[in-house]
Amino acid sequence: MKFAKLLVVLCLSIFLLPLMALVVFTAGGELSPSDKARTDIPSELIPLYQAAAETCPGLDWTVLAAIHKLETGFGTGRAISSKGAQGPMQFLPSTFSAYGVDGNGDGRTEINGVVDSVFSATNLLCANGAGDRSRLADAVWNYNHSTEYVDEVLMLAASYGVLSVPGGAAYASTNDLLTSPNVILSSYARYDIEHGIVDARVVSLLSWISQRHTITVGVLKTGHSKYTRSGRVSHHYYGRAADISIVDGVPVSKSNWAARSIVQDLATIDGVLRPDELGHPFGDLSFPGGFTDADHGDHLHIGFAE
Repeated sequence: MKFAKLLVVLCLSIFLLPLMALVVFTAGGELSPSDKARTDIPSELIPLYQAAAETCPGLDWTVLAAIHKLETGFGTGRAISSKGAQGPMQFLPSTFSAYGVDGNGDGRTEINGVVDSVFSATNLLCANGAGDRSRLADAVWNYNHSTEYVDEVLMLAASYGVLSVPGGAAYASTNDLLTSPNVILSSYARYDIEHGIVDARVVSLLSWISQRHTITVGVLKTGHSKYTRSGRVSHHYYGRAADISIVDGVPVSKSNWAARSIVQDLATIDGVLRPDELGHPFGDLSFPGGFTDADHGDHLHIGFAE
């Protein structure tokens, strides 16, 4: 296998661990480490996850980091579980025999080597469809047959990454949104976009979200009531709001990790593209402009006040 932008330097650990590889990587991925990632993850491991993720287009490095954290707390050497799983990413020997990768190019494939282990985990995940966001949850389940494990991995992964967002509202055109294969529009939503009713910031954010997720947009202006339950005029009425009902093929709900990651990404935006309103079903998330109520248990609401 060829790993672009990957330089492996072998060094001897001062803690008497086996030889391990330090990876020098020129970052080019979409996700930057969040503050939580920088606090939680040993800094030398982040480039390793990034390099490994490049071998599986569509897989975020943060998923590898989350699995590593849950499996061995970012262990980098020999480890064995009560069930016989081994190494930093906890492979059964039979699974490693099938999916093991020589990640550091030293001619050996070592289950207890952190580089080989992380690259091998990537290989296993990718073989199970992890490069496709609609199949990622299933791929993680095949890594560890537990729905609780899947939820924990994906929620932790979402907290480890931050997306860069364009600073201007002219980032995307209406045609970008209308022709995107990752955006499914209701007839009402398509009408509003085609007739120039929708605020450029809404168009830009939806287009930006669609670069990483498949989304179904139900309502922009047409089809939404003029007033909210509180009696004020809705931002939808002015074409300054959007409702997303499905993310990556799964209806929005509090168990939809992909929808949750969108909310977390939007909550970190600064500048003109930061929404003033962000309704969602995730009651444990708290940030300015965010809210959860009975009306927003099944969709994401993105709105701009002016």
